[in-house]
Amino acid sequence: MSRWSSYLLGWTAFLLYSSETSGDKDSCVFPFIYKGSTYFSCIKANSLSPWCATRAVYDGNWKYCTKEDYPRCIFPFNYHGKSYNSCITEGSWLGKPWCSVTSSFDEKQQWKYCETNEYGGNSFSKPCIFPSVYRNNVVTECIDNENYLWCPTTENMDKDGKWSICADTRISAMVFGPPCHFPFNYKNKNYFNCTTKGSEEKILWCATSYNYDRDHTWVYC
Repeated sequence: MSRWSSYLLGWTAFLLYSSETSGDKDSCVFPFIYKGSTYFSCIKANSLSPWCATRAVYDGNWKYCTKEDYPRCIFPFNYHGKSYNSCITEGSWLGKPWCSVTSSFDEKQQWKYCETNEYGGNSFSKPCIFPSVYRNNVVTECIDNENYLWCPTTENMDKDGKWSICADTRISAMVFGPPCHFPFNYKNKNYFNCTTKGSEEKILWCATSYNYDRDHTWVYC
């Protein structure tokens, strides 16, 4: 075998290995089903590094998780029978703050460590700047984008267009009182807050289980 043939064979093997070990480049899908279990966050099953499926039912398509891939914290959440409206250190090894990614840790036991600083976005993870101008309005808190909460990182978002994903420790409960289950799925879409979708009177409501289309249990917010 010539030197060129050996080089080509080695390079081909490297590309195949990279493809097999890097997973799919699509976005994470939460929740996803893997080997019969439902996961609302990145997992380490059969892997040293956290990963997620890129399809609702794992079919071999996946990716390693980055900070931006993790789901948002869900507040309030139940832990050992008590409701929490922000990241906590109770039960955490070394006291690192964490949160549940569903309304009930006791039920699903799905969680993540909380980010204590802004991250992602297009401003190199700069901190939030409030107040800021966004769509000709003054904003003073993080903005809901369904999958995450983000914030402007300059005094004029309309002019500069710079933003970051809000630190989990900056966020507290946005909904109080009713036994909502967040996220909940309604007509194949995940909701992380109360919604008026489907309400003829445009009144905020939420599901009390993950799958509204199956269980049809809900309350007004």
